[in-house]
Amino acid sequence: MRIISGLYKGRKIPNVFNVKEVNPSSDIVKGALFNILAGEIQGKIFFDVYAGTGNIGFEALSRGAGFCVFIEKLNKMTSYISKIANEFNIRDKTKIICGDANKFINKDLFNLYKPDFIFIDPPYDYNLAEKSLENIINSYYLSNSGNGLDNDIDDIDKADLDNNLTIIVQHNKKEILQDNYEEFYLTKKNTYGKSALSFYEKLP
Repeated sequence: MRIISGLYKGRKIPNVFNVKEVNPSSDIVKGALFNILAGEIQGKIFFDVYAGTGNIGFEALSRGAGFCVFIEKLNKMTSYISKIANEFNIRDKTKIICGDANKFINKDLFNLYKPDFIFIDPPYDYNLAEKSLENIINSYYLSNSGNGLDNDIDDIDKADLDNNLTIIVQHNKKEILQDNYEEFYLTKKNTYGKSALSFYEKLP
């Protein structure tokens, strides 16, 4: 695997197709994703969740993202990510978290990094896409509540929150996601072979 475009175009990313539970995004899907995002990620905060080798996050940084948070539970993979960040000399533009995405994505992480784009690519065989998406949205609302709520979003005026977060889910096209989760609506869905990219944005 290589970086497709941008500052680090042509730089190699380790091929880990033999690692269980890691299935890196193909160049077709990755290229399509960033063609859709185009220049929108310039200077933005990007989360690469279920990051694997960091293939997507490094592509985002190459194309101008200002900072990337990588979340991956396998220590072997986070070691790869750290090594690549050092080789690219961009360690200061990364935060690498080794742990379960659904535990580490919480209101504290949102408050600390304030993401503009979150890309999630959970393993296809476990139907984790919807659970992860719901957790991200719940954490987003709690981080914006300003009222000290820990695990209840019922009293938050969701309509008044900023519309500055886009969530992109790469998932098995057979796993059907809803058209909306709270005020986050499906604004685009494209399929590529067995994979789908679903884009959710908070609409006013």
